[in-house]
Amino acid sequence: PAGGRSGFTIVDERQVHYLEWGRGGAPDVVCLHGGGQTAYMWEELGAALAPTHHVFAPDLPGHGDTDPVDEMDRRSLAATIPPLLEDFGIERAAFVGASLGGIVSLTLAADRPGLVASIALIDIGHRLEDEGVNRIVDFMTKHESFASPEEAAIEVAEYLPHRRQVNADNLRRNLRELPDGRWVWKHMFARRLRGVGPPVGGWRELVAGMGDEATTLTCPVLVLRGAASDVLSNEGAEEIASLIPDARLATVGSAGHHAAGDNPETTVDLVRAFLAETGS
Repeated sequence: PAGGRSGFTIVDERQVHYLEWGRGGAPDVVCLHGGGQTAYMWEELGAALAPTHHVFAPDLPGHGDTDPVDEMDRRSLAATIPPLLEDFGIERAAFVGASLGGIVSLTLAADRPGLVASIALIDIGHRLEDEGVNRIVDFMTKHESFASPEEAAIEVAEYLPHRRQVNADNLRRNLRELPDGRWVWKHMFARRLRGVGPPVGGWRELVAGMGDEATTLTCPVLVLRGAASDVLSNEGAEEIASLIPDARLATVGSAGHHAAGDNPETTVDLVRAFLAETGS
């Protein structure tokens, strides 16, 4: 990644791929990507925070080059994070979580409050919009494979109308080439949604109980919503922010659900200001 490092480790007999920026000994920031994405979605934020923080961004289980786990519920995913951070000597960190990564961050903060200093939740809450979630599922299942990264880029550009450009070369980090020359996404959601492997539950199952847990959080939380998001409504963002004892709400303009990629400049500015405000 630009200005950073890529590496692999083995935790609980599973391969984990991660990206890092900054230096050891600086305040730790752990970035968790959204479902169907990889740690490379944090390139802009990692490079921006590198002078002041140590930024650690793993590929979540079943994504990128990280081995899967049997269950993909939020507690199973959250349980993989503490042993990974222990492996890197990270005792307490600020978390930045987008979509699925935000769900995992909030779950971890409720279960292991001593590990989480603060959270920036990007376009996620305990109440989501069916239309937006269904659009994500449709995109994930629409194509089993692509003839080339360029073909994938055309589909992504149609799916993400707020994205200024979709770079086919960058997409190669989210795609894997098969022996027959076709390309597939580096995540397991599409296959499981098609019935290959353990099933993936709906969003209500994924976030069940998250609203109650939000009321127990002891760390400061920034709730960021993409202004044009069809996944998290204004009301949904306000509701999750009202449940969290120490929360503030902000909007990322010119952005949809994938706010960190649609408008990385504003996302970086808001997250950096939040970290400075909370001393994270």
